[in-house]
Formats: sequence, structure tokens, C-alpha cells
Amino acid sequence: MPDFTSDTLIDFLIALGRPLSSAAVYLLVGFWIARFAGRWVERKMARRSVGWNGTALLARLVSISIQVTSVLLALIAVGASATGLLTVFGAFTVAIGLSLQDVFKNFFAGIYLLFERPFRVGDRIAIRDVVGEVQGIDIRTTLVKNLGGELVMVPNALVFTEIVHNNTYYGVRRLDLKVTTSSRSAIEMDRLVRSELENIDEVRRPIPVARIVSSKPSELTLLISLMIDNTDSAEMKVAELIVSVLSEDAIEVAAT
Repeated sequence: MPDFTSDTLIDFLIALGRPLSSAAVYLLVGFWIARFAGRWVERKMARRSVGWNGTALLARLVSISIQVTSVLLALIAVGASATGLLTVFGAFTVAIGLSLQDVFKNFFAGIYLLFERPFRVGDRIAIRDVVGEVQGIDIRTTLVKNLGGELVMVPNALVFTEIVHNNTYYGVRRLDLKVTTSSRSAIEMDRLVRSELENIDEVRRPIPVARIVSSKPSELTLLISLMIDNTDSAEMKVAELIVSVLSEDAIEVAAT
């Protein structure tokens, strides 16, 4: 039997302690950096107004990536084969990617949307037949509150590939006023509405002329398309004014 002396034991502990201490350093420093990087991403993305869902998504992705890297480095430090670890990790990644390809497709499309920013939280967008206000970007979907007050979850991959109309990108929204009257002429109606709208600062100039949509012997329908500030208060202010001024006529208000 080999003769174990105190020097041999000390050498053994030193030889064992060096890789373990290196692995511990990799883990401690790696997880600390992951935590710091996650908070840094949250601060930076919060300034870009992408919403809490998108911010948490990116912060979590950065943090997990750094943590996985630190674990791999710790395993290599204690003697694991770097080639073997990378092979196993690559095979695992491929297997997960094939089984969750739709999820990853939506995930990376969401990452692109966060950085490209074709729209922000609060913008009013239109994708196919979905029209509404952006609430946030989640791991798999873009959250849109439609005009009926319902929450619609649109897959990020669909948003990425479809034509997206951002109706409020320039800080304005369009307000269509369809007025049906049986007692006023088109000229009288246009003059009356335009004189009242001139007093509202939220209405963008120039104020367009009313257009005749339909004309019948008993009634006349006009359409007035306005550009107003992108706020609900501005829309409500204009709508209330028109309703009060044209109380004897039928009015239909639609914002886009």
C-alpha cells in the first residue's frame, strides 16, 4: 500500500482545491455578472419604452446566457472536457430548437421587434384585422388591446412578417366624423364645424374640408377626417364639441 504522509495529503488537497476554487470563482463571478447585466438591461430598455414584458424578457435572456457560460467554465475548471461539454450542449440545443421551433421563432422575432421598435407601448397599430393599442411584447406574443377593449395576443412571428400600420407613430391619430343631416346644406355644415374646430388646439392644421359621402332628397351625409393629438382626452374633447354643436344631427365618430 502507498505510504500516505502529511505532505502527500497536503499536496492532494492543494491539487484538489485549485480546480474547485477556480470553479467556485467562475460560478460566483459569473452569477454576479449575470445579476448585474440583467439589471443593466432593465434600466437601458426601460428608457426605450418597450414595456415591462419586453424588458424582463431581454434581461432574463442575458442573465441566463451568462449563468450557463459560468457553469460550463466551472465544469471545465474541475477537469471536464471542453469538447465533450460543447458537443453535449450543442446536441441539447439542437434537440430543444427542433421541438420548440415555433416558440423560438416567435421569441427571436420579439427580440427583433424590441430593438427595431416599429412601434412602442401605447401606439395604435393595425395588423391584418387586429386594430388597437400596444400593451407590450411578451416571450411569444405582442399584446394588443383592440377597439372593443379585448386583449389580443398576436404571435411575434406574424408581426415580424406582416405589414404593420402604426397609426400613431408621428404623435397624431385620425378622427373620422360622419355627420348625417336633414336640415342643413353641405356648405353650412362645413362652415359651422370648421369654425368650432378652430378653437381647439389639439386639432392639427389645416383643418380639411368636409366631403359629401351620400346625398338623398331627405338627408345629406358628410365625412370630416381630422388629425388630432394622440391622446384619448383630445379625441373626447373633439367628439363632445361636435355632438354639442350638431345635436340635431346624427353623428358617427371613428378613430384610427
